[in-house]
Amino acid sequence: MTSSPAIEEYLQAIYTIADASGGAISARIADYMSVSAAAVSEMVHRMEREGYVVLDGRKEIRLTDEGRSVASTIMRRHRLAERMLTDLLGYEWWQTHDEAERLEHAMSAELEARLIQALGDPQTCPHGNPMPGVAAVPTRPLEQVAIGATAIVERIPDQFEHEPGFLAYLGAQGIRPGLTVRLLDLPQQGPLRLEIDGAVRELRRDCGHKVWVRA
Repeated sequence: MTSSPAIEEYLQAIYTIADASGGAISARIADYMSVSAAAVSEMVHRMEREGYVVLDGRKEIRLTDEGRSVASTIMRRHRLAERMLTDLLGYEWWQTHDEAERLEHAMSAELEARLIQALGDPQTCPHGNPMPGVAAVPTRPLEQVAIGATAIVERIPDQFEHEPGFLAYLGAQGIRPGLTVRLLDLPQQGPLRLEIDGAVRELRRDCGHKVWVRA
């Protein structure tokens, strides 16, 4: 079955939202994609007719095997495109998301296979998110780390890398996957404080739940 770029975008959104919260509902999809509830409803009914999704008794939208296959393919191609941009073309890790959005739908199966070979079968995208089918490293939000504890920045989950300007903000602050940080303070309001390479840095408070780390 051949899917359109519009359907692929919706399947990708459902895949991402379900991965983060366990289920996707129309309101979350509309918010994630910045579209109207009516637009989501129309597309969901179309995807249901074409066999990509089902609605359960709680109004949650779930991918069928076909829908998950298409979503996984698009996610893999998106992450491979990001790897190509950083590893082969010299883009900064935080610059790749929007460009990869444009490339993912045009990528053929042959190009996908050649990129996997050329890039050495990468296991994650530059933001630390695993390729579909690759087991994820156990991670948790930075705000769940004990004060004074050290952790390694592992990934920026898809739903947050999607936010306009967020990755650029992290790049400007020197935050990137693989960086070792120590959490110094996590106030209810105001910036959180980290120690990075012996220097104290402040980050805006929402980084506490948008930057995920491993111990």
